[in-house]
This record gives sequence, structure tokens and C-alpha cells, in this order.
Amino acid sequence: MARNGHVYNPHSADEWKNEIKIAFKSIRKETITKPVILKILFFFPAPKAMKITDDVPHDKKPDKDNLEKAVMDAMTSVGVWKDDALVYDSHSIKYYTRNKTGAQIVVETN
Repeated sequence: MARNGHVYNPHSADEWKNEIKIAFKSIRKETITKPVILKILFFFPAPKAMKITDDVPHDKKPDKDNLEKAVMDAMTSVGVWKDDALVYDSHSIKYYTRNKTGAQIVVETN
């Protein structure tokens, strides 16, 4: 999610990584060189047969750790941080939703 609140919803992993790169290129000021906390909310479209009104835990593929790695790799490639080894704490959650799809990414530094 960009600072303006736009949530990205590409259809392929490569397209999704490129959207992350584009989003962070536009808001990145300088490369982070200190420890980072990374928080990510992943939103997946709920199957039509699933009756939901609120976000529901997403318990299917893709795996959460693979999603996190894709985000960190994309952010490293555009210089958000010097290296994703700077991420000392991370938290992510996957949801099915009817309202939004994509990812909301928050980067905190000390």
C-alpha cells in the first residue's frame, strides 16, 4: 500500500513484485541502513462460495514466508534498505477479503 492508501492487486508474482518496486521507488527518500521492523497485511480475494463480511484468515498457498521473501527481495532491489538482513522483526497476516486485494506494507526504523 502506498502512502496515498492505494492497494496494489497484480495477477502474477512477477507483476506483483514489480508493483512493489514501483510503489517504493516513488516514496523512498534514502536507503535505510539501520534495523527495520516490517509489517505486512496480505489480502486475497475470497472465493465466490465463501460467505464473508469481514476479513477471514487465508490458509491456502501461497505460503506466508514466500510472500514475505518476495516483498523483501523487491524492496532490496530498489534500494529501500541496504540489505533485507536489516529486518530484525517482521509480522505478516494473510486474509481473504471482499473489500480489497494486494498488500499493505509498513516499514519502521529505530
